[in-house]
Amino acid sequence: MKPHFHPALINDPLGDPGLVVHFLHESRALLFDLGDLSSVPNAVLLKVSHVFVSHTHIDHFIGFDRFLRIVFGRGKTIRMYGPENFIANVEGKLRGFTWNLVANYNESVTIEAVEVHEDHLLTARFRALDKFRKTGEGREPFAENVLLDEPAFSIHTAILEHRVPCLGFALKERFHVNIRKDRLDSLGLAPGAWLNELKRSIHEQRADDWPVRVPANGNAQNAFEERRLGDLKKDLVIISPGQKIAYVVDTVFNERNNRRIVDLVRDADVFYCESPFIAEEEERGRERCHLTSRQAGTLAKMAGVKNLLPFHFSARHSGRENQLRREAEEAFKA
Repeated sequence: MKPHFHPALINDPLGDPGLVVHFLHESRALLFDLGDLSSVPNAVLLKVSHVFVSHTHIDHFIGFDRFLRIVFGRGKTIRMYGPENFIANVEGKLRGFTWNLVANYNESVTIEAVEVHEDHLLTARFRALDKFRKTGEGREPFAENVLLDEPAFSIHTAILEHRVPCLGFALKERFHVNIRKDRLDSLGLAPGAWLNELKRSIHEQRADDWPVRVPANGNAQNAFEERRLGDLKKDLVIISPGQKIAYVVDTVFNERNNRRIVDLVRDADVFYCESPFIAEEEERGRERCHLTSRQAGTLAKMAGVKNLLPFHFSARHSGRENQLRREAEEAFKA
């Protein structure tokens, strides 16, 4: 069965951190962190609907400008999430440019910035057609660490310590819907966009008698018929546990952080975890508020994740990437 979410690091483990998650058979992606985006094709950036920024140190936020330039003029609304002071950081970025020509665009771009606090969210809107003047400021409740809640998946966060608040993230698919393509022919059906609508109806937990439009008469042009959702589920669909993808960067190994990280990433299918320092550099990691390879592996083991992918290696360890991976894996499998 093909997974619905396909995550990939933006750069190699020595480069700026960042993760893009592609949606199978959908023109959509999620982006975690805005470091150096030069390796990301424009076509991928144009698919991004939501951006989740751990914190605004330069290696996690320098790509904001490129991202803005690519989506500008496309009529999109991008929702961005970040830690305390994030709205001011976004506003500062936007004020660094001159916007006197935006009236020439019929459609441009809107950025909705969401700032995460322990017990609430602050929001603000920046519309290019308003020369990115801050509007729509508000305050929203923040319950159970959920940032985004859609029928098919949710995004959870934890506020971690990096001398400044730093967000960790987990993407959780509610359940996975897989289409049995081998059954389409026997049912006289052809693949197409209607399968995405079928999946959406299942994720939205529609009743079994919910009508679904399917191609009729061997997929004749513009010919459709309706079939019951319950029958299609029985004949075409396999439902299995959903994926979980976790992403943690720039934090320190201590009791409070460890508890929050483990709660966030527990049972993840893939855990992307920073590992700038080798195992013997625990003191340096504590001073810099970063993890060592061994600590990354220890957290992965405590959380019972299935796969650990350490990254965000310190440049001082160029050429020692295999050592960092080995030390993390040894702690993970111990």
